[in-house]
Amino acid sequence: MDGLRAEVEAAGLGHLRLLIGNTSLPVSGAHVIGQIDGVWVTFLRDERGLVEELTLVEHPDEGSAVTEFMFQLQNLARLEELRALLDAGADPDD
Repeated sequence: MDGLRAEVEAAGLGHLRLLIGNTSLPVSGAHVIGQIDGVWVTFLRDERGLVEELTLVEHPDEGSAVTEFMFQLQNLARLEELRALLDAGADPDD
């Protein structure tokens, strides 16, 4: 999982709220990747730090979990980028 932390930082996604490896910490609004009972999972935590059950996805292996996790973080970063443009009055299609 240390390699994933470096990958997240290298992709410029380290500013996002995320948890890598520790699935039990109740961090509000976090994207989470890790293992539960030996199964690789990705999920979101809500504003209270609870697991958003509809987002809980089991993965067959670490690689597919990492791929999904990075995809989610990239999407979140893009949404933040678009929100900032809209807040600034810019056209997000430009």
